[in-house]
Order: sequence, then C-alpha cells, then structure tokens
Amino acid sequence: MKTTKFFQGLSAIALTALVAAGFCSCTQQQDNPITDEAQEVTKYDQGRLIIKEVNFGGGFKTTENKSYSWCKGMILYNNGGSAVTVKNLAIGTVPPGNAHANNGNYNEDGKLVYENEDWIPMIYGIWYQPNELTVEPYSDVVIAVNGAIDHTQLAPEAFDLSAPTVQAMYDPESPYVNANAYPTPADGIPASNYWKAAAFGLGNAWAVSVMCPTLVLFQFPEGVDPKAYCADAANAYYDGGKETAANYCVKIPRSWVIDGIDTYRTTMVADSKKRLTSDIDAGYALYNSNQQYSAYRNVNQKVTESLKGNKDKLVYGYDQAVEGTQDASGIDAAASLKNGAKIIYMDTNNSTSDFHLRKGWSLK
Repeated sequence: MKTTKFFQGLSAIALTALVAAGFCSCTQQQDNPITDEAQEVTKYDQGRLIIKEVNFGGGFKTTENKSYSWCKGMILYNNGGSAVTVKNLAIGTVPPGNAHANNGNYNEDGKLVYENEDWIPMIYGIWYQPNELTVEPYSDVVIAVNGAIDHTQLAPEAFDLSAPTVQAMYDPESPYVNANAYPTPADGIPASNYWKAAAFGLGNAWAVSVMCPTLVLFQFPEGVDPKAYCADAANAYYDGGKETAANYCVKIPRSWVIDGIDTYRTTMVADSKKRLTSDIDAGYALYNSNQQYSAYRNVNQKVTESLKGNKDKLVYGYDQAVEGTQDASGIDAAASLKNGAKIIYMDTNNSTSDFHLRKGWSLK
C-alpha cells in the first residue's frame, strides 16, 4: 500500500479543498466530472489520522474494591485507504483543564483570544513519538496514557494495555516520574514505542481532565526539535494572562494540527465554554467521569457501506451508546472491524456530530 506523508497533516477542511481541486481524486479521470457522492468517497482514498476514542474517566475498582483511576487510554485511527507514516507525532491539551472551569482566555467580545491567531495554546506538557510511526489503512494506534501494562491484574474491569503494539507515554528522563502514572511498560513493548515528554509547568505527571478532556493531535515539522521548541520563550503563552509556572503554555501553530476533540461534562454543559478554535473543532463531544465511558467516533454510514467488500462484513444493531447520545448509522464499528470490515468514521471537524458517549472501551 502506498505510504503518504503529505495528507496526514491536513485538516478535514483542507482535504476537502484539495479533493475539490482534484489533487485527491486518484481514481477519477480528468474528463470525468466528480459528483458530490463520488467526492465524499474518493477523499478517503488518502490516509488520515484521527482521534477515534478517548477513555480517561476511570470508574474502575481494584480487587480490594478501591477506586482505580490509572487506566487511561486513547485510540488513533487511519481513516483512509493509504498507509500513513509520521515522525514526531504529538498530543497536547488546551487550557483550562475542565470546560466548565473559569476560562480567562476569552476577550470582551466573548471570543477566544486566539480564535483569529495562527496558534493554539498547549498547557502542562506535550507528548510526542520521536520515532517514525506507520499506520496501515483502517487500523488503530492504541496509546497507553498512564501505564502500558495489563491493568486487569489490578482492576478486573480495566483494560489490558500490555500488547507489543501499544504506544506508551513513558519518559523516565522527564519530570513525569509519578510511579503510579508511569509504571515500567510491559515486557514485549519495544522502547521504540515509548513517547517522549516535553514537560513544562508543574507536577510529576501530565495533567489532563478526567471529566471533560480536550486533546489535540499534531505533528512537529521536520527539523523542529519538540523539547527545544517548547522551552523557547518566544513560543510562550500564559493561560488567562497570569504569568506563573502553573499557567505556562506553548503556542502550537494551527497548521501543525491534524485533529482535535473538545468535550463537555454531561452534567455541566450549560456552564462550559469552548477551548478549541472552530477550525479544529466547531462543536463538542459529551464526556463523564467514573463511569468507564469512552468518547467514540460515529460511523460515516454512506462511505463505509460503499467500500468494496464491506457488504457482508458490517455488523448492525449497535447498542453501546449511553447518556442520550447515539450513532445514527446503527453500525457496530468495533464488531465490524473484528469481522474484517473497513470502517470510515465521521470527520466533519465538529465533535457534536462526530462523537457519541460509549458504554466502555471498544477493544474490550
């Protein structure tokens, strides 16, 4: 399968524009006009990384019936038909930690102060994969945020994140040395799967919300050293204008962004404010802590059903959506993938329509 490095770093908006210009229509002849339906299908010929699933909220119990919150994981996915190869892939979070917290990044007109800037602020620290990572078409990248281990040995309902393919946020040379958050990865996970931390601010672990996380997937360009970039005062921004170590942020150019998700706590929607700019995420997904829930992508039914060979492999009757959310396609993506189907997920840059709240981790 042909590997693409160009398209993986483009937003859905940029990809749509390129499709319209004919750059992505590799299955069409120049003298064959592209219909809207064909255009929708053809843009997925190119590989594209997306955030498919986020499960940070906990809700697990140990064998001694104590709360267990250290099993946090997320899944990236290649939402297209060509392999994607990327180096210095990175993940960060945008302030404030909770969408319903006081947000000092709004101006007097009620807009984010960076809405019309060419950057977005990342707080607490950034994790990045310094090695080249290739993701095959319609395939997952499982990332252990806290502990690339078999968590079921400690909390039976948690996840087993010990497979050799798991990517691990683990950098003992960084300030992130909290032993509970970063146990030594399981035997069999190669060191090449360890992500590095460009840490700033305070704390011995990466602080990301369990109630309503916001996450941005991006890539440092070739020739840009992540740690040096984050340490450069020229790239600094202070959350809410407060120049303290706890409020220190790094400006990440929006042109580096691949995908993002903003989430609101289900019980605090009315008190929540957007943290991501509208070009990255024009809406918000719902989230809740202490329930074992995942924020999970909806299936693009039209494109998925049109893919060759999918007809007899798709599984319908999806019943895992909770808290009044739904995936209108009715396709059980996890079961279909296990059945050999290819899944294309919704990718409109609006998490309100792209995500639902799932009962639990899709890989269980």
